[in-house]
Amino acid sequence: MTFFNQLNYQEKRISIYLLVGAFFFLLFDYSVASFFDSINYQTKSLFGTLTHFGDSLYFFVPTILIWGFIKIIKSKNQIMETVSDISLFIFLNILLSGIVTQILKHIIGRPRPVLYNGFELKSLDIIQFDSKWHSFPSGHTATIFAFIFCIIFLFPKIKNAFIAIAIIIASTRVIVGAHFISDIFGGTLVAYLSTIFISKKLANKKMLFLLENNKLIPIENVNMISSYIANLYSNIFSLYLNFNFYFKTLTITLLLSILFFLFPSLDTTVSGLFFGQNGKFIATESDWFIYFIRKILLPIMVLLVFFVPIAAVLKQIYFKEKILNIAVREWVYLFSCLIIGTGIVVNSIFKSFWGRARPNDTLDFGGQEPFTIPWLNVDYCSANCSFVSGDVSFFTLSLALLLIFNKTSWNIFAYSLIVLISLLRIMEGDHFLSDTIMSFIITYVIIKALYDIFKKFPDDLNLNKVKKPILK
Repeated sequence: MTFFNQLNYQEKRISIYLLVGAFFFLLFDYSVASFFDSINYQTKSLFGTLTHFGDSLYFFVPTILIWGFIKIIKSKNQIMETVSDISLFIFLNILLSGIVTQILKHIIGRPRPVLYNGFELKSLDIIQFDSKWHSFPSGHTATIFAFIFCIIFLFPKIKNAFIAIAIIIASTRVIVGAHFISDIFGGTLVAYLSTIFISKKLANKKMLFLLENNKLIPIENVNMISSYIANLYSNIFSLYLNFNFYFKTLTITLLLSILFFLFPSLDTTVSGLFFGQNGKFIATESDWFIYFIRKILLPIMVLLVFFVPIAAVLKQIYFKEKILNIAVREWVYLFSCLIIGTGIVVNSIFKSFWGRARPNDTLDFGGQEPFTIPWLNVDYCSANCSFVSGDVSFFTLSLALLLIFNKTSWNIFAYSLIVLISLLRIMEGDHFLSDTIMSFIITYVIIKALYDIFKKFPDDLNLNKVKKPILK
């Protein structure tokens, strides 16, 4: 108990919280496990990818390489030496938490959810070497939290973001059916105590920390690294803010595309949320909310972006008058957004030539075609394909509509409508999440580009100079 007596008040409090949390969630462990066992594998697909980030190999290899490289070059730079110490700190902490976790797993012998869900096993089997009985505590959770706690102890100002990351990755262990919730608390407690133990051992050697009034204080070199990281982030963010609209949009599009490339199951996970146990998506065209969108809102939008602009041009030519007191230039701009953005770029180019199969047609959701990532030019669909969404593009035109009516303060309603139609298309199994996001970005860029072009034109587009056609 000597180690526990060395803990300060805050450390003891957090340890007690984690321990109480483990016992509290024992009450809900089996009901939660049953719930996640019942959800379809499509919904779990992304979490199956994220859960691997709790594998200790992802941390052992880079930390030991960094530590070894700095030792080999025998750098005398104090910052480099501090980076080497940080790598060693992370390595030792993950190693210690891993060893403690494995010892507890083998001693306690708690059956994993797979055994409970299949055979409703709850009793412990002390001293068990079968991995199916190694549920408590969670090793992946101990690993990710051991890493995160190292970062938090060193750089406490960024703790909230890193704790959120650790919670997400730890939660995947429950969602994929590898652990119970209380196992997560157990792994977190092991990681926390391990971090305190290693930190105080380093502090005794004046490495990375100083021990003042039984509190761990990062040394000056660690604070210098923290300040450097903060300044680097600030400079990068400031540089981004100075980009023009198109470069910002390109940056966001690239980052989102990389996200969907690295985590392709993000699309199938979102779609899987709306894939029922009957092998069909939960929404159909017969549902009242989809009927309202397609049979009421859609015709109104067609009237405003297609027929009214044509009428505005004709009225300007024949009567030299405006419709709704809006310049004909604005109506032609809106019409151009429809024809160029939704018509040519989205529907004629992307939907016709990219060939991505719709969710309904993929093997993941009972179809016959393979799932593919966005931007990949494939041939799994001949026409009117999944990438990108035509409906989302069309309703994105509502932003251009509000622009010409000078009602941009109402954009929140337009964005809500765009999100709604995106959600409905996913619920119907007609589009993936990436289809809707990329459709919005493409259309929005075209709306902005055309606006920049049309604002240089005269209000009447010189249609007042056009002679009336002579009717015979």
